[in-house]
Amino acid sequence: MISIRTLVLQLMQCMLRTSLMVAAAVPMATAADYPARPIRMLTGFVAGGGSDIAARSVSVKLSEIFGHSVVVDNRPGATGAIAAEMVAKAQPDGYTVMMLAVAQLVSNAFETRLSYDIERDFAGVSYVARNPYLMVVSLALPVRSVRDFIDLAKSQPGKLNYGSSGIGGSNHVVTEVFNAVAGIKVTHVPYKGPPQALADLAGGQLQLTFASITSGLPLVRAGRIRVLGVTSLTRSRVVPDVPTVAETLPGLELIGWYGVVAPKRTPSVVVNRLSSAIAEALRAADVKERLMADGSETVGSTPAVFEQHMRNEVVRFRKVIREAGIRPE
Repeated sequence: MISIRTLVLQLMQCMLRTSLMVAAAVPMATAADYPARPIRMLTGFVAGGGSDIAARSVSVKLSEIFGHSVVVDNRPGATGAIAAEMVAKAQPDGYTVMMLAVAQLVSNAFETRLSYDIERDFAGVSYVARNPYLMVVSLALPVRSVRDFIDLAKSQPGKLNYGSSGIGGSNHVVTEVFNAVAGIKVTHVPYKGPPQALADLAGGQLQLTFASITSGLPLVRAGRIRVLGVTSLTRSRVVPDVPTVAETLPGLELIGWYGVVAPKRTPSVVVNRLSSAIAEALRAADVKERLMADGSETVGSTPAVFEQHMRNEVVRFRKVIREAGIRPE
């Protein structure tokens, strides 16, 4: 006769086997049906910014491809950390993803107090778009080229000022890279955002900033500031008449970019499905045109390629931050 203790043990073993079978089956079922409901795509910045434009451009096309809505959810604040923390803690099922901006990766490389880590807590899905910076200067400066600016800065070490969107922001780090490669010292003046820095540049209080094409080009075209170069290795299709900074400093490339990430343990088959759909979206002419209007060029990639890109960027920015002696506020 079987004892009660034996029956209980057998029942527990049966329940354990069942639960393991269900757990193993859930990712496969989710992947096979993915997506079966709307997807939320977070962005860590305000509506109308580069990250938001990239997210909305891609989400509209993904909604068509999937037959389910891909809804953009703006959660601005703390250089994108609020949105990133939400995604890091979300269920890894492919229904909560984020349009990651390079500014968030710079912040992650710079800030040690964050509750998440981009390499540890996110799975790369796809590289989406890249956009170089414009090197823009005050009209009060007697310079017409990148070489002119470098020569002027060398003749007045520490006397010229540049503005950024804040300590540890992407254009802060970008300008410190430029300082190091050019062998000059231009003094940092942090602002709360790009508009304030550009306003002071136009007003003559600053001499230099590296701005996104979207924010800098209107002021250039209005004749309020002067553009000296673009930070891609080849001339941008958006501003083809502007020389590259690399034409003066060979090999120097400083690129802003966007890409989609998901929580780390999202099933690979779901990640691959989403990545393939993003690649299809990025091939669409209307998506390309919308992103180009924002100064961005579409890229697309496999999850593995994008994850490697993120790792390389973290290493690069940590090196720059360390060598420039940048510290949190």
